[in-house]
Amino acid sequence: MFKAFSWKDLVCHAAAIAAIMLCCLATVRAEETTQADAGVVAAMQREIRDLKEQLRALKEQVDALTRAGTGAATPGPSAAPQEQVAPQAPLAPEPQQPLTQPPRAASTGNAFNPAISAVFQAIGNASIDHDIDDEGLSLSEAEIGLQAVVDPYARVDLFLAFGTDGEAEVEEGYGTFLTLPGGLQAKAGRFKSNFGKWNQLHNHAFPTVDRPDALTSFFGEESLTGDGASLSWLLPGTGSTFVESVTEITSTSNDVMFNARRSDPMLLEHLSSVFTLSPSATIGVGATGATGKAGPTEELVDAIDDAGLSATLTPSDDLPSNVFGVDLTYKWKPLQSGLYRSFLWQTEAVHSVRDVEELDPSGVLLEGTVRSFGGYSYAEYQFAKRWRAGLRYDYTEFPDDDSAHQRGGSAVLRVQPTEFQEFRFQFKHTGRNEEAAARFDDIDSDNEFFIEWIPSIGPHPAHAY
Repeated sequence: MFKAFSWKDLVCHAAAIAAIMLCCLATVRAEETTQADAGVVAAMQREIRDLKEQLRALKEQVDALTRAGTGAATPGPSAAPQEQVAPQAPLAPEPQQPLTQPPRAASTGNAFNPAISAVFQAIGNASIDHDIDDEGLSLSEAEIGLQAVVDPYARVDLFLAFGTDGEAEVEEGYGTFLTLPGGLQAKAGRFKSNFGKWNQLHNHAFPTVDRPDALTSFFGEESLTGDGASLSWLLPGTGSTFVESVTEITSTSNDVMFNARRSDPMLLEHLSSVFTLSPSATIGVGATGATGKAGPTEELVDAIDDAGLSATLTPSDDLPSNVFGVDLTYKWKPLQSGLYRSFLWQTEAVHSVRDVEELDPSGVLLEGTVRSFGGYSYAEYQFAKRWRAGLRYDYTEFPDDDSAHQRGGSAVLRVQPTEFQEFRFQFKHTGRNEEAAARFDDIDSDNEFFIEWIPSIGPHPAHAY
């Protein structure tokens, strides 16, 4: 016989059955979660094993290349057996492999051989309107570079330049100390001063055949270069954007803005930063200030000689001289087509404040201050893999005479068959006022055409960004 159940009993039994079902579901869910976690762990373990195998293969390739470079026949390290890990086993460190040979330094293939490079510039220059002294074909400059790491703490860079006269000179020769504390880096020797952007470039690295007129007027035919020491520092606490400070103290060889004959020290401070506008575009800004002493101008020396006062009148050779500059560089290089398309816009402005002396008609030296301005703006577009076209505008006064000024405009075409050679074609128009024309054999305007071929051999390092 069946026992009769009350509603109360039915409710109790239903609750018990529901509780049992919930417990069963929770147990199944926990087992599924555990299995899923185990699957994730197993996948991570397999990925780690694959990465280890890739690293092991890369190491064997590097060892093979090193042996090929040195002619050594030392066998490479043997591959370690793959470790077998159960799907649910915890991660374990890879067992240490027994040493089959003594460890070797990573740079043994080139430990005592510096990187040697050579590059020269063959330039053809012709004036369309006038006969000028420097037109024609010439080997403008040849450069040999020797660069090597001295030890883990320093490296040396030496660049020898051979001019049209065949004489060699040290264009740059300096040592860089790489491991100073606090984010510092020091440089000592002869080097191009960190004034703006263009001044730091070697001649073959110019985007145009000639240097901007303003830099020639303020710093001479060569760049602002000095013998001394430099200290660079990445300022802390600037967030995602870095700010670099470069401080230099040198005896400069520049005899236009400063007095190179006395080897007076020149102090220079340069601040720069680069901002990322997009994945394809950046903009760099910089500001520079340099101070030193200046000597008499060539015009003053000639005036004293013409007046016959050389024996009785001595001009000052320690007049204050200061020059300031700002620079802006915009670069665009798309991620997908950067090999075929790019754009560069670079602008610099230079302002000088220099004390000078002038010869009064009565034979007395009078002191005054000359404030001069100059600058350039250059835009270049890469329209094919090997082709670039650019435009440059120049304006300059002169540090010893702000009444003299000249303007120039250039069109440039650059062709790079490979990264080891380049052809440049440039047309330049220059206009001068009367005071400036007196400095250039009374030529108040000129049209010039340049052609340049630059081949290079050897490992030439990339230039600063």
